[in-house]
Amino acid sequence: MKNDVSIEEMLSELDAKMAWFHGEDFRLEEAKEQFADVKALAEQVEKSLEDMQNEIEVLAQDFSE
Repeated sequence: MKNDVSIEEMLSELDAKMAWFHGEDFRLEEAKEQFADVKALAEQVEKSLEDMQNEIEVLAQDFSE
C-alpha cells in the first residue's frame, strides 16, 4: 500500500506543477526549468505504475498456477 500513497503524492505534486503553467505566476523564463521538473516527475510516476503493473501480473500468474 505504501506505493499507492507514493503514487498519489506524486500525482498531487504533478497536478500542482502543471497548474503553474496556467497560473498567474507563470513566467516564460522559468517555463523550461518547470517543464523539466514536470517531465521528470511524470517519468517517476510512469515507472512506479509500470512496477506496480509487473507486480500485479506476477501475483496473477501465481494465482492461476
